[in-house]
Amino acid sequence: MVAAFSVYFDTAGTDTSPGASTDVDALGAPALRFKTNDNTTIDAIDPVPVPSSGTNYSYWKQIYLKCDTAPDTQVDNIKFYTDGTGFGTGITLNVGLQFPTKNSGSTAGYEVASTGGTSGTTGIELTAGHASVSTVASAFDYTSGSPLTGPSISEDSSIINAIGETSDYLILQVAVASTATPGNKTDETLTFQYDEI
Repeated sequence: MVAAFSVYFDTAGTDTSPGASTDVDALGAPALRFKTNDNTTIDAIDPVPVPSSGTNYSYWKQIYLKCDTAPDTQVDNIKFYTDGTGFGTGITLNVGLQFPTKNSGSTAGYEVASTGGTSGTTGIELTAGHASVSTVASAFDYTSGSPLTGPSISEDSSIINAIGETSDYLILQVAVASTATPGNKTDETLTFQYDEI
């Protein structure tokens, strides 16, 4: 049978123990909103303001794939990419280049996004606030022709072959510099691909 996955993200709770796991399909479009609040609500409350100087950050999103229909044999080699267009001057969508542990038996890599942040103003920069992420890159540098390899898989044998198994976390955060223009930005599509046998 062909595998089927849902995209989830975890929020709130405490480090290593999220308070909620949400299927993005349940939220409608747009499915994720980057803001200065660690919740699942798609609204205009707690936006990331354009600073007079420096950079403000959204609270990070800890995203993963969850298997709804098991493959005949296995899924591996997960990759991530965008269409490469971006949100415009002064706004960067950063992606962590390390993939904290998340699997069907563990949320050990989860860290609360609100720690160190101020709702309505800024989150803490991902590399300064998340112990498992030491480097980031612009997500829009990764396209279908040159995707990011990852997130990794921490299930047994580093494959997904059963319902409920997951990828590790892919972590995203928006950075808004003083050169950005205010207002809602055009929705962007983020894509996962994988190998299946």
